[in-house]
Amino acid sequence: MQEQTQTDQVQTPVAVPDAPVSVPSGQEAFGYSSNAPPPPMQESGFFDGWVFNMFAGTIDIQINAPVLTAVYFGAVLLLAIIRVNTDNPIKMLACAGIYIYASIQAYTLFQTSKFITDYTTPGWITTAKTVWFTFLFTTIWVWGVSRVLQSAVVWLLSTGIGPLMRMINPLRLIDKFRSSDADLEAAEASDKDPKRQLTAIMFTDIVGYSKQMGANEAAMVKKLAIHNEIMRAQIVRNRGTVIKTIGDAFMVRYRSAENAVQCAMDCQKAIGDYNKTKTPEDQFHIRIGVHMGEVIHTTNDVFGEGVNIAARIEPKADPDGIAVSDVIANACRNKVPAHFQSMGRLPMKNIANPPELFKVYPIEQQAAAKVAKPGAAPAAAAGGAAPGGVFKI
Repeated sequence: MQEQTQTDQVQTPVAVPDAPVSVPSGQEAFGYSSNAPPPPMQESGFFDGWVFNMFAGTIDIQINAPVLTAVYFGAVLLLAIIRVNTDNPIKMLACAGIYIYASIQAYTLFQTSKFITDYTTPGWITTAKTVWFTFLFTTIWVWGVSRVLQSAVVWLLSTGIGPLMRMINPLRLIDKFRSSDADLEAAEASDKDPKRQLTAIMFTDIVGYSKQMGANEAAMVKKLAIHNEIMRAQIVRNRGTVIKTIGDAFMVRYRSAENAVQCAMDCQKAIGDYNKTKTPEDQFHIRIGVHMGEVIHTTNDVFGEGVNIAARIEPKADPDGIAVSDVIANACRNKVPAHFQSMGRLPMKNIANPPELFKVYPIEQQAAAKVAKPGAAPAAAAGGAAPGGVFKI
């Protein structure tokens, strides 16, 4: 009886259903319970979604695609070189080709960029934003950066980078391709060891610069900046070196008479092309004088009677015209596409034996038409006989 009671007390275990497992609040928000990617985010504003992300995407591409980055920098440098060293239509075609390539490449990269896909609702807005980013990228990073680089290249090539950087001066590197070592050494000089060398010197100035500056200083400052950009671009293309500028006046040296005359014609042509698109109030006109003689070279300057004669020749030129000495004319005949018309021997201050002077015209231009050019007298009257900016010699 007692054993039966103990047996009855032993009960079979009853299965208890499992208690539900509670998930800590917020766990799903941190992605612990799902491997699905987060949904696309909407931009908070125009600047964040349509401007800032372009810069962020560009930096991301440059970090993760070094080869494309190198290609991009090469294209920007090539743009600057093309603008400096070529003329239309070659310049237009080459630059257009680079812009098109950069746009196609940028569109392809931005189309799959996380800075577009993660912050834009799928659909036509993604395409529109990709096109907009491509436009911004090409405008800012290709056109804008290349323009800044172009200005730096022109400045370096036209002025050099000083005696401390002489060994890596871009002018010297360019000269390696067109001069012997002896010629290069002859051109090198310092203040303590000046050297004499046969050099072509060009002087330029803007007609009526002082009067225009007094009448409307702000407008003349803008025109002066455009003038300087045009002049420096042509000087670099023709392998000249700017010795100094005073106001609107340029003093430039060349290794050869041909380069000096060709540069003078290129400057007048470039300024003429600019003036064709402007009203008379926005135009400007220059005179150019060129002479070649033995001058004294120091580190950053040149001296001598050859420099003085070149400075005296420049005021003898007509507005929009070029005047050169007989030495230049004789050296350039049949070597540059130009006509030379004698002006005779004109008196020059402090020059005992002035050279015979010649007017220079492009080969396609009739000399007689240039002499009788309508409006030349009014331009001269407006500017006065004296040049606008004068080097004190």
